[in-house]
Amino acid sequence: MSAPDWVIVKRIKEVSIPQEKFQIDMEEWPRIAQERIKKFVQKKEWYPGEGVTSANYEREIYEEFAGHGLLRLVAAEDPRVQGWLVEQEGDLFDWRFRKAKTTEIKLEVAKYLFGEKNVITPRDIWSRFDINQPPFKEFKMKARRSGSMAVHFTCVPKMISIRSALLINGWVIALIDDFASSLKVTFERLLRQRIGESKESLDRIVRSSVSEPITELKKELSKVIHSMSITSGKIEWGRYKLFTRQSVFPQCMLDLYNEVMSQGHISHEERFQLGLFLKNIGMPVEEQLLFWYEKAVDNVGMTYEQFASGPPGYQIRYMYGLEGGRTDYSAHKCASIQDRGFCTFLHQSVATIDENLRKEFKNPSELQENLLRNLSRNVVDKKPGEACALMFQLRYKWRSYPVKHPIGYLRQAAKALKIIKKEEPEIKKDQKSG
Repeated sequence: MSAPDWVIVKRIKEVSIPQEKFQIDMEEWPRIAQERIKKFVQKKEWYPGEGVTSANYEREIYEEFAGHGLLRLVAAEDPRVQGWLVEQEGDLFDWRFRKAKTTEIKLEVAKYLFGEKNVITPRDIWSRFDINQPPFKEFKMKARRSGSMAVHFTCVPKMISIRSALLINGWVIALIDDFASSLKVTFERLLRQRIGESKESLDRIVRSSVSEPITELKKELSKVIHSMSITSGKIEWGRYKLFTRQSVFPQCMLDLYNEVMSQGHISHEERFQLGLFLKNIGMPVEEQLLFWYEKAVDNVGMTYEQFASGPPGYQIRYMYGLEGGRTDYSAHKCASIQDRGFCTFLHQSVATIDENLRKEFKNPSELQENLLRNLSRNVVDKKPGEACALMFQLRYKWRSYPVKHPIGYLRQAAKALKIIKKEEPEIKKDQKSG
């Protein structure tokens, strides 16, 4: 058995249908690519070739790789398209992996992305390790044996840093689904590599034949990316100055903001996460420059002019699309934050979260106590979106769907506090706790 054909970073020679089927066809490929774009815009999730005949399977896999292949060529020409494509394909891959029907399929995906030598299957864990030892008993290994795997520590550094699994003799052991975020990061890294290779692999004749479709798709994608960034990650409510109202910040951003205010330091990726959030809720570039100059400890000894004209200032202007490729970056959505940034309900311990909640909600009512317990349960079950929704309900007494974007959280919090007076369907008033 090999990795399924929906793992779009597979090379053509690794796909289960004949290579000769994949001839570049500029009469057909642009249409197929546009269909793929449409699916991404509509947030559709799908498996190619599921439940179809052999002939139809070949056709669907052909379209999967043809549409993606042409978009990959566009991404090789434009860094902004590359970022968009990696995010869209990464989210689709994550959904496909989590929804895969069998453990065997998930194991093959893990072996393909991590490398066969870096994965120990559930059956081999039993023979390799003594699961009667205390760490395995705490992990309830016997009950979880059939659904767990081990991955070499070099492949999953994030899981080690947040201590979300067993680490035994250089092997990280957890439920297979707990590796989903690390697999997504590896998938996205490999996709960026494949995008770079795509441009290099085209010969002169083929390049000339695809140049016009690539140009047209680039124009179309520019509009799509702009539209999606406005609807998902930007707020045009400058007059509200929401960046000054920490009472409406989601917990992850509040934690990062407070860490900067108290300690003056967070990691580079966390700076980017918080900086993009502040930018997209209305903080002007000049104010953000001043914020980091005054609060960050690594600016000690610098004048403001040195800070603003040096690397720190460049990085801040880069976020605003004023430097480098001049990309107007949107705030990270929750899936990206969980993979590469800081998510309170995924990366902080249950004990710390519970302690902080008890400080905030002293003498809780019966309803609040139930919400607090459910929140902790969702943290244990690694359901950060659901936990964040319960935090929203605790703070604002409005019910929420699982949180998927920090901007969406902030927007609804501002409405709950009547900073912004407008009703939207995403969140319903909780009559019981009102």
